[in-house]
Amino acid sequence: MVAGALLLAAWAVLAVLSGGIDLGDGLATRGATAAMLATLVAAPVAAWALMQARDRAAPRSGPALLAIGGLGGLALWAGISIIWSLAGDLSWSEANRIALTTLALVIGIALASLVPRAPERFAAGLAIAVAPVVLWALLARCLPTVFGSDFEPSRLQAPVGYWNALALVAVIAVPGILWWASRRHDDVRDLMGAAMAMTVVLTALLLTYSRSGLLALVAVLVIVIGLMPRRMRQATAVLAGVIGAILPIWYGLTTDDLTDDALIAADRSDAGLGLLWRIAVGLVLAAAVAWGIRRLLRSARFTRRRAGLAAGLAGLVIVAAAGAYALAQPREVGAWISARTAEITGTSGGLANTPGRLGSLDTNQRLDWWGEATRSVRDNALVGEGAGTFPLVHLRERLNGQDLLNVRQPHNLVLEIGSGLGIVGLALLACLLAGVAWAAVRAVQDRAPPTIALPLAVFGAFLMQSLLDWSWTVPALTTAAMAAGGVVIASAAPGPAAPGRTLPRPVVAGAWALAPIIVLSAIVPWWSQEKVAQGNQAIAAGQPAVAQERAVEASDLNPLAVQPWLLQARAAALAGDPVGMRVAAQRATQVQPQNPAAWVLLATAYGDTPAGLAAWREVLVLSPLDARARLAIEATD
Repeated sequence: MVAGALLLAAWAVLAVLSGGIDLGDGLATRGATAAMLATLVAAPVAAWALMQARDRAAPRSGPALLAIGGLGGLALWAGISIIWSLAGDLSWSEANRIALTTLALVIGIALASLVPRAPERFAAGLAIAVAPVVLWALLARCLPTVFGSDFEPSRLQAPVGYWNALALVAVIAVPGILWWASRRHDDVRDLMGAAMAMTVVLTALLLTYSRSGLLALVAVLVIVIGLMPRRMRQATAVLAGVIGAILPIWYGLTTDDLTDDALIAADRSDAGLGLLWRIAVGLVLAAAVAWGIRRLLRSARFTRRRAGLAAGLAGLVIVAAAGAYALAQPREVGAWISARTAEITGTSGGLANTPGRLGSLDTNQRLDWWGEATRSVRDNALVGEGAGTFPLVHLRERLNGQDLLNVRQPHNLVLEIGSGLGIVGLALLACLLAGVAWAAVRAVQDRAPPTIALPLAVFGAFLMQSLLDWSWTVPALTTAAMAAGGVVIASAAPGPAAPGRTLPRPVVAGAWALAPIIVLSAIVPWWSQEKVAQGNQAIAAGQPAVAQERAVEASDLNPLAVQPWLLQARAAALAGDPVGMRVAAQRATQVQPQNPAAWVLLATAYGDTPAGLAAWREVLVLSPLDARARLAIEATD
């Protein structure tokens, strides 16, 4: 229990520190640091938890072996892909991220096999861990001069750093809240508290403007309410939470000082206070509504039969009204359908980050990105182009030359894995999913407690969003989801192992032996990024010699990275050393010959010379829509 609580607290820290996001751009960020520290903690904890659970049935169960083998194999395959990768440093970072998710899966299986009533304790603990993250996010908008910062986007994103990721963080608290609502049949205080918590979660979720977050919420509600008992109490908490959230959400989506981008914090202060008191009113309203519905449900005049009849009648009225309107206004309905179809199939050039996006079906360039990844899979079907290399695939395959639309992930887990790791990677991913699904089916067949729906909902919410976004690249999301998957697996195989079926000692010893290797693999590229960051600071301070020294150190730590050579080139340029700049640029193209940034540097170093022109032509091979390369070539024609 203590270990689980400490791990959930560590997860909350990871979520607060930009969710552990590391975009692989070679810059030392707090997200990259958080991910490295998370691995530093998780590796020995996973080995310890596996040792503690060696006599339990779960770690040796078929679903556990399939899921761990699939996810661990995916991490290993990502590391192997460095050999043929378009960018070895990106593949190394991706391998480290997948290794961290594998550790979370192992920890989830091991600890859940040791802790009684693990599903509900995990869901409740995760909801508690989410609380400071969501509260921080709302306080950053309500009290921007205290908790926020200048020039924040209108979409709620702090402290995770990405709105859709924050939305999913809020959603994964919902299973624990619904359990809270239904844990004691006669306690109205639990129901009122859960309704108030739902108000906070829904307010934060809607203020992120995240459509994928809303779909993830639907997945959670379907799984939990569909599989758990006491559905009326859960539905009551949701309904009361929705009613309580209406006032702050309406204000947050319609007030200019909250929906305008790039305002200084002081300009949002008055509107933020307005949002704060509306949230407070919403909390009171949610509690009152929950209390009132509970009283109504306990009334002798209210029965399940009457409730079902009322709901069915309301549904018939809505369908009849919609049908009558369609018959009376066929042109308007047809125009509406055509507009929605155009949103789905068209390319908007980027959907605006305004509240109106919540009602839009615009895919926001996703069809383009999915097409790029699909072409990559088609051309490199078996092994892919290297884990995490979609940033370079996108530049090569894109059909839109707007640099503002450049992305680092295709916003779809299956296509991301397929593009980077090919059919082999997809097969390993399928093993992970099959392991969790197998465990869920086994749990239902063996009549496991229905609370298994709680971690299953967390896993399902992540899976839903990952098919539409780049959730796979956010460690705070992947670790929570994989730990939830581990709890599902452990719940399907409770109790001690059969005699003679405990984990062999070499397996436990191997886990301890792997721990320092995984930690070292996480530390080295992060340390290299730190050196590059220090070199960039030296450049800004006008110290080329210091920058050159840091670049050499960074390259020694991570010879797969191109950023140290870009730094060396900048240092040489600052020092007035054109030869040194050209040498560094040449080295960059040797380290990553498929990276157009290296060839841009080489073209810049050689200027208006045949060598410079040849470098620009290579840029166009790797990024055919690069405007700088086209202008440079046209200028020489």
